[in-house]
Amino acid sequence: GFNSDGFNLGTDGGVNASGGTYVSYNFLGNNTTGSSNTDGTITSTVSANTTAGFSIVKFTGTGANATVGHGLSSAPSMMIVKGLSFVDNWCVFHSSLGGGKKLKLNTTGAEIASSSAWNNTSPTSSVFSVADDGETNNNGSAMIAYCFAEKQGYSKFGSYTGNGNADGTFVYTGFKPAFVMVKNVNSGAQGWLMFDDERSPFNVANKFMVANLSQAEASTSTHTMDFLSNGFKIRGTDDGVNGSGNTIIYMAFAEQPLVGDNPATAR
Repeated sequence: GFNSDGFNLGTDGGVNASGGTYVSYNFLGNNTTGSSNTDGTITSTVSANTTAGFSIVKFTGTGANATVGHGLSSAPSMMIVKGLSFVDNWCVFHSSLGGGKKLKLNTTGAEIASSSAWNNTSPTSSVFSVADDGETNNNGSAMIAYCFAEKQGYSKFGSYTGNGNADGTFVYTGFKPAFVMVKNVNSGAQGWLMFDDERSPFNVANKFMVANLSQAEASTSTHTMDFLSNGFKIRGTDDGVNGSGNTIIYMAFAEQPLVGDNPATAR
């Protein structure tokens, strides 16, 4: 159950094995039932938190060119879409790649050129586009989309170029991150790596999970970064975080959100 101050757990080992240690990443929507949204050619049901730039969108696929309302009032920088009633991939849009490419959250696959996932169109402030790709718009199927719009002082989505060196790229976010997920989009062998300040409260942040795998938490000297007051700096040399010459996309969320037109970080 989802409550105003947390959530309830059952007995399943995936969430509550006796003695197990867990991490959870939680995003606040608007309500538990959602509201009808007719901004797109497909009517969607949307629970949107415009302050945090997060919405949950449910719609029925058509298998043809269409638009779907997301309710955020600003263009999403990242979207994760999944069919609910059939087995298929978790399809990902990222603003650094644009509307002509997709990724798959459940695989290590590199970026894929696709005109059908997002109809070669980046999202607008009101809708995102889909075409005849079954991963994003399967005809007659219930689809769910998690949409993230960048908010100054709270979230940041972008990319950097790896250098393969322990003195890696510094990525400016404008806040101290609490959570960072990265993916090397040029490599078909690198997973979606997740770092956070709960499991790594001090630099270097060297404990990571892999979103596309069922493996336990890992910690190596080659998969590391520092969480700094205004961004993060890559310290590891592994291709997953720092492949030389490779493009690596990221999503980051703040430790102390300062949402607004002129947020300031502590000195």
